[in-house]
Amino acid sequence: MKLKLNLFPAVADMEEKISGVIQKAVAGRASIVEIAYGTGADSVKKRILNFLNKKEIRRLYSRLEKTDKGWGRVYLHFRWK
Repeated sequence: MKLKLNLFPAVADMEEKISGVIQKAVAGRASIVEIAYGTGADSVKKRILNFLNKKEIRRLYSRLEKTDKGWGRVYLHFRWK
């Protein structure tokens, strides 16, 4: 299962939306979450990555993948046993 979250244009409650989609992925045992944040939004990207690197969030996913070509996206990969 793959979940998608579009954060373009940037919203004030970005952390809440990211947290919600991660909780949904954990509950549904999703394999990947795609977070799209748009083009040319370095401050938004930094905000997303800082939130994802928090200790309590980091332990929920196994790998983080960033893309910078075209639309900015962050992929969270989950590994289930």
